Amino acid sequence: DDREVDMSCTVTDIMTIEVPQSVKVVGLGEGSHGVSEYQQMKEEVFQALVQNNGCKTFIIEGDFGGALKVEDYIQGGSGDAGEVVKEIGFRIYRTKEMAELVDWMRSYNENVGEEDKLHFYGMDLQRVDNNKEYLLKVLDQAMPEESSQYRSELEGLTDDQVYDLKEESLAQYVKTIETIMEQMDQNEEEIVRTAGEEAFEFARECANTIRQCCEVRRCSAMEYNVVRDQYMFEKVEWFLEHGDGSVLFINGHNGHIAKQSVGAYTCLGAKLNESLSEAYFAIGTDARETHFQSQNSRGDYSVVTVSNKNALNVLCDKEENNRYYVEFENARKNEGWQEICGSSQRISMINVGLSAFQRLSKSFYTSAAAPDHLFDGMIVFGEVSPTSFLE
Repeated sequence: DDREVDMSCTVTDIMTIEVPQSVKVVGLGEGSHGVSEYQQMKEEVFQALVQNNGCKTFIIEGDFGGALKVEDYIQGGSGDAGEVVKEIGFRIYRTKEMAELVDWMRSYNENVGEEDKLHFYGMDLQRVDNNKEYLLKVLDQAMPEESSQYRSELEGLTDDQVYDLKEESLAQYVKTIETIMEQMDQNEEEIVRTAGEEAFEFARECANTIRQCCEVRRCSAMEYNVVRDQYMFEKVEWFLEHGDGSVLFINGHNGHIAKQSVGAYTCLGAKLNESLSEAYFAIGTDARETHFQSQNSRGDYSVVTVSNKNALNVLCDKEENNRYYVEFENARKNEGWQEICGSSQRISMINVGLSAFQRLSKSFYTSAAAPDHLFDGMIVFGEVSPTSFLE
């Protein structure tokens, strides 16, 4: 009976979200990539963590090399937000909501000292061009002769071609990249002297990202998610190692961020939960009615609606703005919440696209689990709307 549920355990002001000081990584999942409110949560939750936990680093489920162009922009580089968000690598991020987040980060950085500046990075590895561009730009400065040779050897490896390359070509590119990384390690001192330590570290990880992209392409369909989430996990570890010790904010699909896997592979969040334990804090999102941008087999987008009523999202009617945030450890002190948090229910896990057939069964766009098994807290909506694509 929902009358026994104490709604004072919830908050509607996202700016009040704060995580324990022992937390090193906060993950924010989204029930669907193509939802406006979930993209707005990227900005609102990140702002709360900047204010309440001293967070400075935003890491998205987007291209490592492409996100470095966003990073350059928020540090005062040229261009505009609408252009740079296109570099993140997926159409789902070419939205008004993402541009607003990036502009907020740039404005914030204009008003703080060097040590307090925010950073924007990517943890995915499905693109080549921007990683190659950053890598060769650094090598051009320190190893011009070798850089010219590598440029030639990597010419056929591009975003447009990587999906069509045969196994033997991919294997050869992996060998080339491994040679580049060995050469970089041998010439580290010279590269650091010429380009700086940070440029060396990021260029080397760009090379590693190209290698990972080729390896993912070599995978079977069965292995793809296993390998991709392992590599994203390694990226988060890399950022922990190269960061300033402040909390990292990571953002991706609910299925990647959850502390337990919902698919037939070990997801990024489960790996972080295993390695960091209490130092990983995961927040999920869900809605009773989801209007989202859905991609079809031709790559075109249209607005699709699916419904998924569960014990969490029926409570939105009780809250202002038809949304609330609940932190499960706090809420479990209340008997009504204890039952809701711990009982299996269907939670949104919507793919980039849903066919008309897939919309007929919730098994295609939700996963059954107890909310507190997957997340430490959730932001829950009654109804959510589609993102606004940039022209």
